[in-house]
Amino acid sequence: MNADFRVPPNERGAIRVFALSMTDVEAGALKDDPEAIDAALGASVDAQHVEVFPVSDLEGVGLVGYLVEGNAVPPEQLSPDRTKLEKLGGWVMIVFSLAFGDRETVLEPAPTLTLIGTYGEVRTDWRATETVEADSAKPYSAPSETIKKKPSDAAMSGRIAMIALLVLGLLTWLMIRIGG
Repeated sequence: MNADFRVPPNERGAIRVFALSMTDVEAGALKDDPEAIDAALGASVDAQHVEVFPVSDLEGVGLVGYLVEGNAVPPEQLSPDRTKLEKLGGWVMIVFSLAFGDRETVLEPAPTLTLIGTYGEVRTDWRATETVEADSAKPYSAPSETIKKKPSDAAMSGRIAMIALLVLGLLTWLMIRIGG
């Protein structure tokens, strides 16, 4: 009997690999049936983020190569399971974190599913590695011509005169319409 597996909320970058102990027909039926995938995993998931395929489809690349090259799993992370992954035949199910829609989920896999391992994608570290000391990196260091200046008194006078002329024109038009 398989154990239950808890998926934390907002999980990102995890890849779960399951071996499928079922006939080709049964495993093939999972590929296009979201309800069957839910039943096999014992939880509701987004089937668009689940892959079901025979390992033989990865001829020349292999499952390890697919995980490393196709899904950015660091090779050293696969080391403990490498032999098991290389010898795996039949069908596999790969479940990506996005399948859980940021929800905490408890997987209760069917006895025909065996978790081979959970692996993480290489994540980009966006933290700065060094402090930038250049003067241009300091706050308010932009050249003064890039800072928006307030309008001159002459520009403000022109705007006021334009508004006054528009108001006078509107009043004149109203007087003509009412009087005529």
